[in-house]
Amino acid sequence: GGELGRAWYDGGRRLNKRNTFDDFIACAEHLVAHGFSSPDRMAARGVSAGGLVMGAVANLRPDLFRSLVMKVPFVDILSTMLDPTLPFTIHEYDEWGNPTEQVVFNY
Repeated sequence: GGELGRAWYDGGRRLNKRNTFDDFIACAEHLVAHGFSSPDRMAARGVSAGGLVMGAVANLRPDLFRSLVMKVPFVDILSTMLDPTLPFTIHEYDEWGNPTEQVVFNY
């Protein structure tokens, strides 16, 4: 996603990843607040990194969704990113950060 420009894109990656989860939750809250849905009827699905969003949302706001589906979720980011022998790991440092850097590891 870069449809809203580079600053918006950067605002949801690396040490700003939490914004992705907060934005997703804010969208769901908006749907509820404006009568489009309710927590007992709200469902969401995420695949791969989208599964990470579902996992985070399940922990941050379990009360907001009736169902969350995670298809091949990328939820063990730290272990994956610490193994540079895995395909794409090094290429993904730009998106997730390099966990060998202490500030990234701590985040």
